[in-house]
Amino acid sequence: MDKNEFRLKTEQMLDYMSEKSYKEAKDIADMLDWRKVKNTSLLCTVSEIYEYNEEFEKSREILFLAYDRAPDSRKIIYRLAILALKNGEIKEAMDCYKEFVALAPKDPNQYILKYKILKAKQAP
Repeated sequence: MDKNEFRLKTEQMLDYMSEKSYKEAKDIADMLDWRKVKNTSLLCTVSEIYEYNEEFEKSREILFLAYDRAPDSRKIIYRLAILALKNGEIKEAMDCYKEFVALAPKDPNQYILKYKILKAKQAP
């Protein structure tokens, strides 16, 4: 697939996403090879598409690709923690939480994330 065809497909996928047609956006996302993409914002968007379609494992794989390209991104780490909770992997979510706090000790989202983890653990 050449660059122009890839660009057209991604634009079409983003149009479907803006229309909230997540099934059609996922169909296009399945056709493309995301390992070559360097744009972390686009990778995060593709991850959201899979998440909306409740394909959490694919969403997680795409987020790990984004994490490899931007390991210091709080947004990516936060979303990885949320996906870990959706998959029932509390230990992984805790690891992401610790990394998130280390990167952004003053970010108030750490409290939301901690609450969600404790809720998943059914802590008092």
